[in-house]
Amino acid sequence: MRKGNVKLAGSTSNSMKIIVLLAAAAALASAAQAQSGTSAAFLPKHLAVLRAGDGTISLHLKQSPIFVDEFAEGSFNNGPVMSVAIPTNGPDTLFFNGHAATEGMLSRSADGTLLAFAGYGGVNLLAKSGTPSLLDIGRGLCTVDASGKTHTVIFENYTGAEKMNPRGAVTDGENHFWTCGNASATAYYNAGSKKFVPFGSVPNSRQIKIINGALYTTLNGEDGIYANVSPGIFSFADDDGIPAPLPKEHDTTVKLLVPVQKPYVKIAGFDLSPDGNTAYTADVDEGIQKYVKADGAWKLAYHFAIPQNIPAAANNMNGCFAMTVDFSGANPVVYATTTEGYGGSVNSNRVVQIVDTGASSAVTTLAQAPSGNIVYRGIAFTPESK
Repeated sequence: MRKGNVKLAGSTSNSMKIIVLLAAAAALASAAQAQSGTSAAFLPKHLAVLRAGDGTISLHLKQSPIFVDEFAEGSFNNGPVMSVAIPTNGPDTLFFNGHAATEGMLSRSADGTLLAFAGYGGVNLLAKSGTPSLLDIGRGLCTVDASGKTHTVIFENYTGAEKMNPRGAVTDGENHFWTCGNASATAYYNAGSKKFVPFGSVPNSRQIKIINGALYTTLNGEDGIYANVSPGIFSFADDDGIPAPLPKEHDTTVKLLVPVQKPYVKIAGFDLSPDGNTAYTADVDEGIQKYVKADGAWKLAYHFAIPQNIPAAANNMNGCFAMTVDFSGANPVVYATTTEGYGGSVNSNRVVQIVDTGASSAVTTLAQAPSGNIVYRGIAFTPESK
């Protein structure tokens, strides 16, 4: 990856359809700026869900306006408690491909004060048409604080030959960031010095989180470069294998922590308990899996299938994408976004909750994507003020 100047494309060669969509994008940007300037704030201990799409702009255009929606736990939400729109033009622009099955992870910072996610920016939404992972436009990240204020950083202008999908980001809350994705997008970024350091031996990753002061990521069974490595949850280490809780060096590598069991190898989201003995993974085709550590070894405890809500003919996937878990009570509570309809004409996915009392625990729907041009992706707990 290399840095370069972000070029703004003119609109003279765009079709009338794109011009109309740009006008819609400008209206969305105004809404985003208005939202950022209000006193609306997230309620603590609610769910923050990263949404791609406004219901109007087609997800098939592969550049989606994005929002952070707040939902309450426990029962169905008819709509979000509040919503923060991310700007679609200007210096704080960030968007991602709502049609891609791998983009849109969301995380909460180590200190609990910020949400972070990754995407494309440096150009206005739809200023350059096409699949953004193939375009020479900026890759960046956005943070959202407890008041709903957004801040976007463009850290790289990618000009490589292969697709480069920014999938997610996490921060310690102190201007240090870690990103995940493909084409060497697993990296460290210092927002103060503007230093971007790709981890050379980790070119492909699915989600990235800071848990108990240490960084973790997931590798998927489809990541061919890791064909000799079991997919699962990984911790980070230096090139000598010494643990690196919050790595910052190019020679950083990964070490398998929780191996996942077949057929549950298409994992994306994950979470770990504070005591390090329970893990959950989200398989995009299969649902949620629980692993427990006993006698020093990880074993699959059981699997939660996700009841579907659309016809099988319209469904490409029937698992879960992102997840977060509340470990504070007697029974862990799993929150996840589902994958039914991904890539098809019906993106009718949901936000679901599972109170883990055992393998037969019920799956409760908390929110439903209201149209085919809206999809729920990342999920985390809402940020809180310092």
